[in-house]
Amino acid sequence: MLNEKLLTILSHPVDGAVSIVTGGSDGPHLVNTWNSYIEVTPEDKLLIPAAGFVKTEKNLAARNEAILSIASRDVEGYKGIGTGFIVKGSTRFIKSGDDFDRMKVKFPWARAVLEVTVISAKQML
Repeated sequence: MLNEKLLTILSHPVDGAVSIVTGGSDGPHLVNTWNSYIEVTPEDKLLIPAAGFVKTEKNLAARNEAILSIASRDVEGYKGIGTGFIVKGSTRFIKSGDDFDRMKVKFPWARAVLEVTVISAKQML
């Protein structure tokens, strides 16, 4: 089960940026999204709509690991307001099926959905 503090960040009404880092032949690659775009499945997978993410998809086809930085200035952390997590996970791009169809209704601009199976989630702040 995912950490309750992480779930609070993901469901917080004030949007926060989420950074997704992948490794490619030319080094790290970074893309961003918003916490409000991420849906958590009953299996604790993160579903992220992807409009672009072309290089991200290419990198993940070669090395199926991503690191995400998920944070909020408005959620209580270890030493006061503001907290964040480094999330590591394995991934796949979904382009059909129930999860894709559900996300496509919410985000009509999505060409695919990045599914992240969380391996670790460490609170940093």
